[in-house]
Amino acid sequence: MASITFFGGAGSVTGSKHLVEVAGKRILFDCGTFQGLPDVRERNRSFSFPPDSIDAVVLSHAHLDHCGMLPLLVKRGFVGKIFSTSATKDVAQRMLEDMVGIEAQDAEYRALHHLGSPDDREPLVTLKDVTELMLHFESLPYARDDDDAWHEIVEGVSIKFYDAGHILGSAIIVLRYEEDGVAHCIAYTGDMGPKGVPLLHDPEIPKEEIEVLLMESTYGNRAHIPLKQAKIELAQAIKKVCDRNGVMVVPAFSLGRTQMLVYIIHKLIDSGAIPRFPIYVDSPLATDITEVYRDHADVYDTETRADFEREDDRPLAFRNLEYIRTVQESKALNGKKGPFMVISASGMMTAGRVVHHLRNTISNPNNAVFITGYQARGTTGRMILSGAKNIELHGEWFPVRSELFLFNEFSAHADQGQLVDFAKQIKGLKNIALVHGEEQEAKMLREKLGEALPSVATTYSHEGTTLSI
Repeated sequence: MASITFFGGAGSVTGSKHLVEVAGKRILFDCGTFQGLPDVRERNRSFSFPPDSIDAVVLSHAHLDHCGMLPLLVKRGFVGKIFSTSATKDVAQRMLEDMVGIEAQDAEYRALHHLGSPDDREPLVTLKDVTELMLHFESLPYARDDDDAWHEIVEGVSIKFYDAGHILGSAIIVLRYEEDGVAHCIAYTGDMGPKGVPLLHDPEIPKEEIEVLLMESTYGNRAHIPLKQAKIELAQAIKKVCDRNGVMVVPAFSLGRTQMLVYIIHKLIDSGAIPRFPIYVDSPLATDITEVYRDHADVYDTETRADFEREDDRPLAFRNLEYIRTVQESKALNGKKGPFMVISASGMMTAGRVVHHLRNTISNPNNAVFITGYQARGTTGRMILSGAKNIELHGEWFPVRSELFLFNEFSAHADQGQLVDFAKQIKGLKNIALVHGEEQEAKMLREKLGEALPSVATTYSHEGTTLSI
């Protein structure tokens, strides 16, 4: 009997791990870290299944909540191949190298202050582990670039990649296997983007008949306003803060969100919608990822090619934009007078340089915080979004007086209507398992899917549960 067991990214939006057991093989969709939870450190140090029992991994995209535990998986005994798009492979390497650098710093701090057990004072994974991990990767093209071909990943199991439109290299995975001489297909959206996002293709609809769909539900209870309207509101917010010489802090994920914001702001400046003022991307990782975006410009969508058609045009670079790498350059922003904008990680304000910028700006009403993506439970971003009057940053409390602007429309996730529309276009659908969503969002999406597709069984997956297929 074929089955899917959910070991993360079910009942929550982090830690994605979905174990597909078909044709006598064990295939793992994604292997991500948990984030924002009280016991997150312990949960990221072990697996609920033997790593050496996995035959292959298929990676939907390179956000850490989908790929962050891959180095540990290999270190603990996994010997198979990891399949992804070429761009995902390149992005994952940089994301994971940055992650283990932070892990080393954290371990050094814990050792210096004698925190935790002796094991906690040693890095869990190192750069050597990432180097070893990358030897397991095998890149596959999107179906559109490969004559719609199937690729066998283990005996009896084949896959195709369709563009998910979420970040560079993100893929909707279609897996095919045979049972009693009959072919079956399972699809996994990974994180699926909305339509019309700069740089990226719109999510593609698989051509195959899909019996079981694992579908994300991050914004399953919301409808985004059109991106065109969101750009107008962003321009209005920027002009408002510039007029009072304020500082705009934009917590953004280094991968995906930063590049999209840079693109949009570039277009707003070129069109005269906002003034030309200093903008800083303060994240070495975001700078590295932006270079990967440039390396894979061949996968940009037609809109981007039309917007920046001249050979010397660069969507992610313009003259009042500066990418910052060093700590010294980052600290220098603390004494700089507005107006200016700093885009910095982490996107949920849990760590990284953005925390230092918040410490220096969040108590001044002339300044502003622009929230541009999902804020998970337990994160600093969720607390600010929920109206906290005071917030703890690096052990000190600060009153929240900066103006708050919310731009969910710049999220790289599809909204409720887009998710329902996607499911309606899948042929042969019998079951939908909702993943990567908190309970309220997923349950509202399940209701809408039930109305739109009454003959399809839709379930909200919880961690540790198994779906027989």
